[in-house]
Amino acid sequence: MSAAYGRARSARASSRDTPLTERREPMQSPGHLGVALLLAAPAWLLFSQFKAGLAFSALAALTAMFPDIDLYVMRYVFIEHHGLFHSLVFLVPAALVLGAVVAGGYLLVSDDGHPALSVYAFVTVALFTGMLAHLVGDVLTSPDVAPPIKPLYPVVEQRFVLDAAFVKANLWNLGPLALGLVTQAGLGIRRYLQ
Repeated sequence: MSAAYGRARSARASSRDTPLTERREPMQSPGHLGVALLLAAPAWLLFSQFKAGLAFSALAALTAMFPDIDLYVMRYVFIEHHGLFHSLVFLVPAALVLGAVVAGGYLLVSDDGHPALSVYAFVTVALFTGMLAHLVGDVLTSPDVAPPIKPLYPVVEQRFVLDAAFVKANLWNLGPLALGLVTQAGLGIRRYLQ
């Protein structure tokens, strides 16, 4: 356990006395969703159909919190937060498997004639974009509450953090969300009107 993480755990105990606007907290759901929407935004420029841009962005948004399933798993199995579930070694296979499930379900109910491999690739990349956005958000946040992530674990044990998010929690979480929503709306409207 890193010294910064140890200090953060003791600081967390006393944070109940700190006003909410002064607390340093990691990125939460709104922030992760905002980063996912920002990373998915180029889909509006890559795909000529409005529905494709919308679907890509929605799939990315759905998996923006996926790496945090470790918070639920760790109740039953001894794992650490920001460990394996926040690693590309886990997320790439997870996206491949989830992509197969989602694409398979889509192909069962759709008759639009898209080739199965194209649907699978589209869905898998969209799902992975959301997962990757989560890692980007966690790398940007300070290690005050949880240890920095290990994006290449278990191959490389190195933790990564840019420590750029020493800002109020509301700004750090709602800022990316607002920017993501505005970007998505602007590009979506642009594509719809073309």
